[in-house]
Amino acid sequence: MIERQRIIDLSTKMVEILSVTGRENECYAVLELANDFIGNGVELRRIGNKTESGTTWSYLWGDENTLLTPRLLLSGHIDVVAAEDNQFRAKIEGDKLYARGAGDMKGHVASMLNSYKKWLDEGGARGVGLLLTSDEEVGGFSGARYVVEHEGLRPDIVFIPDGEFDFNIVESQKAPHHFHVRALSEGGHASRAFRIDNPLNRMMKLYSAMRNKYSVATVDDDWKSTFEMTVLNTKSGSANKIPSEVEAWFSWRWPLEQFTFEEGVADMKRFAKEFGCEILPDGHGMGEGCLTPRNADFVQIWKGVIEEKRGGKVDFCNMHGATDGRHFYAHKAKVLVTSGVTGGAHSTNEWVDISSLVTLSEAIYDYQRKLLNNKSYE
Repeated sequence: MIERQRIIDLSTKMVEILSVTGRENECYAVLELANDFIGNGVELRRIGNKTESGTTWSYLWGDENTLLTPRLLLSGHIDVVAAEDNQFRAKIEGDKLYARGAGDMKGHVASMLNSYKKWLDEGGARGVGLLLTSDEEVGGFSGARYVVEHEGLRPDIVFIPDGEFDFNIVESQKAPHHFHVRALSEGGHASRAFRIDNPLNRMMKLYSAMRNKYSVATVDDDWKSTFEMTVLNTKSGSANKIPSEVEAWFSWRWPLEQFTFEEGVADMKRFAKEFGCEILPDGHGMGEGCLTPRNADFVQIWKGVIEEKRGGKVDFCNMHGATDGRHFYAHKAKVLVTSGVTGGAHSTNEWVDISSLVTLSEAIYDYQRKLLNNKSYE
């Protein structure tokens, strides 16, 4: 009961701070709250990444000897998407905590902090680290990615309790990439269309060619690639004018086990050349998803722990979105993503089940102990 109340109190304090992505002071305040909860006896590195829009803060705790190379890294984010101020007022009804960020993912962060503090109090960090960042909701490139690439953080295993999975384990996360493409022409009046090479037509031919191969997901079989045009700008305000310039953005998302990033880029380049389009250099995503082998020891150890705590089986699932796990996976880390019981992320009715947070915290503590005592976890 004491741990349950501790998790409730910590979750409530965190959700009532308006740490919307980009609000530097509020994000910093949540990270300081986390540090106050952890207390002394562990090394802390405050990492501020200054960008044009402000400073993105990340806090890394760990053993002084393995701060950048922990065997296990607990990882989470404290930023949330924007909401009305009244959505940041914590409300408990039955066994649910309602508030913006309750499930995504401050309740989960509270569970990690509670289990990590217990681990520290009973013997120090001992090869386990904790990373909290403040920009995951906009991709994590100034937070987790920056810490990996500029601070040299290289964990062996990364544990991320983020999402709406009801304790199931994510086996595959779709990889994203966004192409920015331009097509040019002389343009002209639509009455002379037969004399004009319409760049819209060339852009649509490229789009159709890519969709023939990479847009194959259906309602009944959604674990396949999608390829969608998300922005189209003709820079023309007249219905009678064929534009001289067209720009478009395309969003490609696919399971790593079905296509490679290099394959899609090669096709895009080939079709762009064929249809007279130019791929602009500000595309982003780079095809970074995650694969988690279900039979790996680090997965099976967690599966055994959480099934014992829950008193029931957990399954494996797939994830259409992305987590900060991709930034670690790109540097050869093993990634395990799961979550407690939660729902309504990014909505006016976001919630997290309090009992599931307690179960999660107890399981994380046992996972730390069993993983660090296991000599063979490949």
